[in-house]
Amino acid sequence: MSYRTKNEVRIAGLLAASIFGDLDHSRLVEIAQAAHEYRYEPGQLIFQPGDPCNQLSIIASGNVNVSFNSEEGKEVIVAELGVGDTIGETELLSNSRRLTNCVATRKTHLLALDKPTFEGLLPNAAFTRGLLETICRRLQQSLLFAEGLSIHSLETRLARLLLSMSETHGRRVGDGVIIDRAISQTLIGQMINASRPRINVQLQSWKHDNLIRLSRNRITILDEGAIRSISRSPLAER
Repeated sequence: MSYRTKNEVRIAGLLAASIFGDLDHSRLVEIAQAAHEYRYEPGQLIFQPGDPCNQLSIIASGNVNVSFNSEEGKEVIVAELGVGDTIGETELLSNSRRLTNCVATRKTHLLALDKPTFEGLLPNAAFTRGLLETICRRLQQSLLFAEGLSIHSLETRLARLLLSMSETHGRRVGDGVIIDRAISQTLIGQMINASRPRINVQLQSWKHDNLIRLSRNRITILDEGAIRSISRSPLAER
C-alpha cells in the first residue's frame, strides 16, 4: 500500500468520528501522519483498569465492549462502541488512569493520537466543541445506565435495551422489527446486570404474550408499543 493511499485510509478513519468533521484537509493530513494504528482480534483485551491513558483512540473499524468486572468474575457491560466512536478523551483531559476494561468483540482497527497531538487540537474550537458534545453524550448515557440499575426493574431495563438495539440494528419485516444481530442471553444479562436465567424467563414471558419472537439468538419485536410502554419511555405517552 502506498504512503498516499495509507494516509487516505487514515483520514477516512478520522472522519468517521464527528469531532474531526470540521477540520480542514491540510490539518487532517497532519493528524493522519501523526496517528498510530493498532489491530485487535475478537476477544483481545485493549486495556484494563489501572492502565495509563496516553492516547485518544478512534475506532476505524470493528467494535469494542467497555465493562467492569467484579473480583468474583461478574462482568457488566456499560457501553458498546463502534466505528466513529472515540476512547480515552475523558482520561486524557482529567489526567487519570483507565477505570474500565475494553475488549474487542470483532476484528478492530484503532487509530491513536498521542497526548501531545491531542492537546495540540484543543485550541481548535470546532474540535473542542465536538469533543464536549461527545463527553456530554457519554455522561447522559452513563446516567441513564445508572438510573436503570438503581431504580428500574429487570423488565424495564430489558425493554429499554431491546428498543435501543432495534434503533441501531433493527430491520423492519412483515410483522415487526427484527434486531438483526445475534446476541446471547448471557451477553444481554451483562448489558443490564441480570443473570441469564432471569433474562430467559422474561423473554419467554414476552414470547408467550406475542410481544416478541425468538429465533437463533435473534429477537423480533412484534408489539413495539407494548415494549415501549414497559420501558417507561416518554415516547410511549405520545
